[in-house]
Amino acid sequence: MNINLIIYLLEVSVLTSIFYLFYRYLYFKLAYFTWSRYYLNFIILLSLLIPVLPGVFNYELLNTNIVQIYNNSNLGNINGLINSNNHFANDNNSVFNPAFFVKLFLIIWISGIVRYVFVLLKHVFSLRKLIKYGIKFKENNIIYVKTDFPGSIFSFLNFIFTNKQFDQLSEKEQAQIINHEKIHVRQFHSIDNLIFELFRAVFWFNPVSKLIAADIKIIHEFIVDNVLTQNKNKTDYSKLILKLSSQSGNLMTVSHFSKEEIKNRIQIISYPEKEKIRKRRFKISIPVLILTIFASWFIMSSTNNYFKIQTDEKKVFHKPFDKKSYKIISPYFENKKINTVTVSHKETSYELKSFSNIYAIDDGIISNIKTKDIFGLKEITIFENLNAGFNTEYSGLCQSFVQPGDSVKRGSVIGKSGDIGLYPTVNIKLLKNEKTYNPENFY
Repeated sequence: MNINLIIYLLEVSVLTSIFYLFYRYLYFKLAYFTWSRYYLNFIILLSLLIPVLPGVFNYELLNTNIVQIYNNSNLGNINGLINSNNHFANDNNSVFNPAFFVKLFLIIWISGIVRYVFVLLKHVFSLRKLIKYGIKFKENNIIYVKTDFPGSIFSFLNFIFTNKQFDQLSEKEQAQIINHEKIHVRQFHSIDNLIFELFRAVFWFNPVSKLIAADIKIIHEFIVDNVLTQNKNKTDYSKLILKLSSQSGNLMTVSHFSKEEIKNRIQIISYPEKEKIRKRRFKISIPVLILTIFASWFIMSSTNNYFKIQTDEKKVFHKPFDKKSYKIISPYFENKKINTVTVSHKETSYELKSFSNIYAIDDGIISNIKTKDIFGLKEITIFENLNAGFNTEYSGLCQSFVQPGDSVKRGSVIGKSGDIGLYPTVNIKLLKNEKTYNPENFY
């Protein structure tokens, strides 16, 4: 888990909100409800995909450190470092530790998901209980379940649930209701409900996810209303809707309506907008939707590119050599038991191409340069005090381009490695407050 997940969640939330606002204020009023259903499914998929599409999301961002972004905001010196497994080496003097807030966000987010999934499963098990104890019979792949549940009459997957109130209706009203629920079953509306409830569970912090989950249920009802009222008595059907609106239920996977929604539903059935006006508004909405998608794409791409530029240009640590021309011979480790002996290798040893450039891993000052003779070969070690509060030792070099007291910039050439046949390794050691760190975690 790292800050990239948080960026992704926020970007999906922003995209979903933009597309939903477009739908609510331009598309919903057109009363093309089947298209509305497809649109809401489409914007969920699009919102999830856009942030990770090639050209939008920079995959190098996956290696971005929280520390790097924290430093780039000029809030102060490094308070902690993140290793490749996102463990934090905290500075005890830290006043503001970004790692803590990232962890806190992730804990709250995951807790919200667990809570919401638990509630969703509770409702699914309630349906299972109704199926288990209800009176059942099957007809044309649809299972009818009569229960003592005092809520509304509804369907889920290929089940249609009725209750004692259903028996009090006239045969005509019962037929209308059964036909209504059959359309829900045949068009797999409950699958939509499950998808949108799961999306709401993951993005529970975004209020738009709740609105979309509610709207898809409303659209399902409008779709069924439209099918059942074509060339039929709309007045009787509207009266039946009012009659059933007094029934209530509390299951997340089925549809329930507020008084305002019932009013809109009857109004659309009784007084539909003129087809000519609807078509005109629909044609206008298409280019607006296309512009909205491209604008959102551009915004997400620009945002991710901004983070990419910031972290590329102001990275705290720079790889000390060409990334494509090395291999690790001996990695960093502490207190490793080899046979019966416990040893430590508090530096990382690399094999490089002969006479490779060695770069400063961060801005700092050269504190010392030591030279020692090993079997007639001159081996150089360069010591750099980094502005970030760390000390670095570059050993195994054959040539130095700096002097003690020189200021160096991140990425500047400070020396060269030797002939690979004579100087088999270059060693990098990273220290702070007499504690060593694995250099591989900071490049």
